[in-house]
Amino acid sequence: MVMRTLVVGIAVALLAGCVTVGPDYVAPAEAPTTLENASLERAPNAAFIGGEHPIATWWGQFDDPVLDQLVRESLLANPDLRIAIARVQEARAVFSERRLDLAPHVPVGVEQTRSKQPVEGAGRVLTETYSAGFDAAWELDLFGRIRRGAEAAHADLQAERNELAAAQVTVAAEVARNYFELRGTQRRLEVARQTLKNLGETQRLTESRFDLGAGSQLEVQSSLARVRAVEAGVPLLEASEAQSRYRLAVLLGQRPGALDTLLSPREMPAFAKALPIGDTTQLLRQRPDVRAAERRLAAATARVGVATADLFPRVSLRGFVGFLSGDFRGLIDGDNKAWSLTPSVSWAAFDMGSVRARLRASEAQADGVAAQYEKTVLSALEDTENALLSYAKRQTQLKLVLEQSVAARRAAELAEVRYREGSSDFLTLLDAQRSQLAADDALAQAEAGVNVGVVTIYKSLGGWGEQDVAPALAAQP
Repeated sequence: MVMRTLVVGIAVALLAGCVTVGPDYVAPAEAPTTLENASLERAPNAAFIGGEHPIATWWGQFDDPVLDQLVRESLLANPDLRIAIARVQEARAVFSERRLDLAPHVPVGVEQTRSKQPVEGAGRVLTETYSAGFDAAWELDLFGRIRRGAEAAHADLQAERNELAAAQVTVAAEVARNYFELRGTQRRLEVARQTLKNLGETQRLTESRFDLGAGSQLEVQSSLARVRAVEAGVPLLEASEAQSRYRLAVLLGQRPGALDTLLSPREMPAFAKALPIGDTTQLLRQRPDVRAAERRLAAATARVGVATADLFPRVSLRGFVGFLSGDFRGLIDGDNKAWSLTPSVSWAAFDMGSVRARLRASEAQADGVAAQYEKTVLSALEDTENALLSYAKRQTQLKLVLEQSVAARRAAELAEVRYREGSSDFLTLLDAQRSQLAADDALAQAEAGVNVGVVTIYKSLGGWGEQDVAPALAAQP
C-alpha cells in the first residue's frame, strides 16, 4: 500500500511538471563600444585608419607569401591549438554525458551470486543465483538538478569553443609579430654590415692619410674603435635573428631551425595602406576571450541551480527486467522471467548545513566569475585603445625617422667629401657616420614597429574570425 502510494505520488509530480530551481541566467547588457582612438576625426593619425570592413585573413594585406604560409600552417599545426581542440572535445563529451543523465540508464548485465547462509534445520547452506537482463536507473529531475548540470556543461562547451578561437587569434598574431621582428632584425643586420663596409673604407682612408703624414694616430685609433663598436653589436643581432627563427618554427609545431631556409632575409617594408578596422562598436562581441568569459559566467550561474536543487529531495526509480535462476543452464527459460521496480527518495533533511554551505560557495564562485568577466571586458577595451593609439604614434614616428635617416645619410656623404678634401676634421666625419648608423637602425626598428602595430590592432579587435581559415580545427568542435 505504501509503495503504491509512493508510485502514485511520483506520477502526479511528473504530470504536474518539473520545477527548475536556482537563478535563470541573463547575459550582461553590452552597450555599443566607443573607442576614442578609433574615431577618424580624433585619431592621432587618421589617414592610416579606415572604417572599411576588415577581412578575416588580415595578414594577407602585407602581400607577403612567406607570412601567409607561416600563419596558415600555424593554424593547422600549432601545439597550443591542438591542446585547445582537446579541451573542446572533452567539454563536448561532458556535455553529452550530462544531457544523457536526463534519460534512464539501462545497462545490460549478467551476474552470479554465491552465498552461504544459515537455514533453520539445515545448518549453513550454499546457494547460487544467476541473473541476466537489464538494470535500469533513472533519477526523476523534479527540481532541475540534472537540467542545470547540463546547462552548465553546455556553457562550458561554448566557452571552450571561444577559447579555441582566442587561441587561434593569439597564434596568428604571435606568428606575424615574430615574423616582423625577424625581418626588422635582419634589416638591422644589413644596416650594420653596410656600415661596417663604409667604416672599413674610412679606416683605410685614415691609415693612408696617416702614412702620408696628413693624418694623426688619434684619427686611426678613433676610426678603429668605431669599427669595433659596430662589430660588437652584430653577434647580439645575429642571436636575436636566430631566436626569432626558432620561435617561428615552434609556433608551427616544428623543431627549431626547421624554417631557416624559408626565413632567409628578404625586404619587408612598413605597412603603408589604410588600415580597415570596421565597426568597432561591436568590439565585445568580436573578442572571443570576452565571449568565453561570458559563457563561464553562464556556467557558474547554472551551477548555483545545481547546488540549490540539493535543498530538495531526489526521487529515483530502479528496475530490473530479465531472468533469475538458481541454475545457469536453465537461466533463460520462460519460467525464470523476473522484474522489479524500486522507487526511492533521498533528502539531506538533517544535513542542510552542508548543503547550504555548498550553495553559498557556488554563489560566491559565480560572483567571482562575474568579476572576472568585467575584468576581461575592461582589459579588452584597454588593449584596443592602446593598440590604436600606439599604431598611430608609430606611424608618426616612422615619418620622422625616415626624414632623419635621409638627412643623416646626406650629412655623412658631405662629411666624407669634406674630409677627403681636407676642409673638415675627422671627428666631424665620425660623428656624421655615427648619426647615420643610429638613424638607419632606428628606421629599421620603426618599420618593424609599424607592422607589429598592425598585428596588435587586429589581435585586440578579436582577429576578425581567422579561425574560419583553419577548417581542420574549426570542424572538430
